[in-house]
Amino acid sequence: MRMGNPSVRRLIAKTNRGEMSIEIQPATYKGVYGKATLFAFLTVICAVVTELVVLPWALKIDPIRALTAVGIATAVCMLPLIIMSIVIAFVPTTAKVLGIIYSVLQGGLLGCLGLFVDMFYPGIAFAAFLGTSIVFLISLAVNRLLEVRISSKFMRGIMVAFFSLMALELVVWLLSFTGIFGDFSALWWIQLVVSAVCIIWATIMLTWDLQNIDYLVKSGADKKYEWCVAFSLVTTLVYLYVEILELLLRFVMLFQRNKN
Repeated sequence: MRMGNPSVRRLIAKTNRGEMSIEIQPATYKGVYGKATLFAFLTVICAVVTELVVLPWALKIDPIRALTAVGIATAVCMLPLIIMSIVIAFVPTTAKVLGIIYSVLQGGLLGCLGLFVDMFYPGIAFAAFLGTSIVFLISLAVNRLLEVRISSKFMRGIMVAFFSLMALELVVWLLSFTGIFGDFSALWWIQLVVSAVCIIWATIMLTWDLQNIDYLVKSGADKKYEWCVAFSLVTTLVYLYVEILELLLRFVMLFQRNKN
């Protein structure tokens, strides 16, 4: 689950208080989206190389050891990703260096995820990538052309609905062990609803990020903060990708259960 980059919220708060001063030159749309493109490019390239080159080669040599190594590497990489995201949240200027390292590690993990998904359901990972791209382009068009703005009250309402559904899924999951749902059909549908809501939440967060980029550029924030907002945008896109992938997998698995 992603709640948005805290460092971006603090930057906006400082801007509102008039505490932001330009040290070099002001941030620009070209600078923000250029840096976001760099982060996204590194993530996608590392994911593709991991899924199509590194892992297939390792699996051919020794499948058991390769799978064990992937499991260990995944667990080991998660801790640095969490630490780096926390550091960037509190020290936004570190996004220039840590964001690049984060993108490389994140791409490797996504490549592992994509390979295992495609082993059982070929094409699902690519479909999720296309879905993410479409959502981003639509969100960008809505933000730039229609200038749709999200208020803080609306965000609070969405957060309440989101956490309520997450709590509902947890309760239903716990009750499933009592046998009250029989064949788990009710649990499946609730999981589908929660996955759909997570995608809606991620889309709103994406629009929120685009809105924050507009605000920081128009308010004259310093150029060094471009790295931070670019990092926030790309991590939101990755979160959206994972949620779309999860929803597609749930649909495919549900249809297969119904056929059987």
